[in-house]
Amino acid sequence: MKKKIQEPPIKNSFIDKWVENLELNSENVKKVLGDSADYVTREITVNSKHNVKVHMACIDGLINHQYISDYILKPLVNDVRLATVEDENTLFEYIEQGLIYFTDQKSFTEMGTLVDAVLSANTVLIFDGLNKAIGFDTKGFQMRSITTPTEETSIRGSKDTFVETIRVNTATIRRKIKSSNLRIEDMTIGSMSNTMVSVVYMENMVNKIMLKELKERLKKVDAEEVLFAGIIEESIIDEKHTTFPQVDYTEKPDKFCISIADGKIGLLIDGIPFSMIMPIALIDMFQTTDDYTINQFFTSSIRKIRYFLASISLVLPGFFIAVTTFHQQLLPSRLTVSIITSREGVPFPIFFEVLILVLAFQVLIEAGTRIYSSIGSMISLVGALVVGDAAIGAKFVSPAAVVVVAITAISNYAIPNRDFANALWMWELVLLMFSTFIGIFGLAIGLVLMIATLCSIEVLGVPYMSPFLDTNRFKGFKDTFIRPRLDKKESPDYVQRIK
Repeated sequence: MKKKIQEPPIKNSFIDKWVENLELNSENVKKVLGDSADYVTREITVNSKHNVKVHMACIDGLINHQYISDYILKPLVNDVRLATVEDENTLFEYIEQGLIYFTDQKSFTEMGTLVDAVLSANTVLIFDGLNKAIGFDTKGFQMRSITTPTEETSIRGSKDTFVETIRVNTATIRRKIKSSNLRIEDMTIGSMSNTMVSVVYMENMVNKIMLKELKERLKKVDAEEVLFAGIIEESIIDEKHTTFPQVDYTEKPDKFCISIADGKIGLLIDGIPFSMIMPIALIDMFQTTDDYTINQFFTSSIRKIRYFLASISLVLPGFFIAVTTFHQQLLPSRLTVSIITSREGVPFPIFFEVLILVLAFQVLIEAGTRIYSSIGSMISLVGALVVGDAAIGAKFVSPAAVVVVAITAISNYAIPNRDFANALWMWELVLLMFSTFIGIFGLAIGLVLMIATLCSIEVLGVPYMSPFLDTNRFKGFKDTFIRPRLDKKESPDYVQRIK
């Protein structure tokens, strides 16, 4: 019979205090779970002569009925040794010693942990006369199969992804990292949802101070339900008031495993098909897993282009407004004349024209993302071609402004990390505003403010601008602009330097 991946019972109980104080028996379990239609309970007579009975309880829809029939009910009814027991205590000892063949079983003496187990897809046998119970991990709910990535494309990397079931995800990681140093620690977060969160790291690589700090922050998460990763993210990050991401999300197990092998810490959340990686730095926003599957010289060139395009997406609209409004002498004469000629008949100032186009592009992107996938691409195509051409023909905007904003949008989408790209888009608006009022000087002031913000961010004690702030550590730059040979690749220096 094919074995299913098993999950251990939840370790931490968030059941209400009044439940923990109840006596462990079948009536109280039914009282706690109420009259739910999916709560299944059954009284099983093991020895009618001596009136030895046990109560079975589980949640329908979470359990595998075949497991229960073959490995629990059949031994209880048909096993000769169980049929001869004369009291509940003997029956309990036989089952606890393994007379029922099941790989994952656990005894319970407290009501709170028993209810946790039932809600976590365990089938329990309750012994009312002993105030004890034995639980079996019989998970059998429907789960999504591993598919190809939908958000992070890969040319030569693996094509598997994380799914919503946490034990499938941990098994995927185990298959990729067959090391005795791999550690997976479970904790439960959410007083209502009781969501399991796994902390994943390499024992021989992780920074112990960083690991301890992250665990402390996770223990302090105060939420009723953890159905979205953002609830945990906002509770564990250092800087609460910044647009820049401090957690890296990925749906790709290979990227997750590379980060873990480098000494970083990963988080897996049950029910969420994305993982979280900490700490991160600015350089991580410009790297992809394909960097390590393609020729190192080509990859190094592409990395430099990514940094250049990020700079373009950030400053180009503000620079365009500054030079066309305040510093026209910085442009060649023929280009200046061309821009002025193209704006003939446009009733709006350059600032308003560029701002409207930047917002319009974002609206088209948002519409293409939220609408049905079958027509999402058509929305972007119609918006870009038809509406854009109509706007130019109606003299609402100038062709020069459309070209500038289009280059900016394309450059922004060349940034691998979307959260970081969104942060740059918001700072693009800030620089646009500064450039409108004081030209190039405003653009410079905005850039200084942004760099100061970046320099002030720390993630679990790691400076966000690592390794650019380390003037005396040249080796920290090895995997930034230039990708090193894979046989020379080292773990990021900033991960281990926390004191």
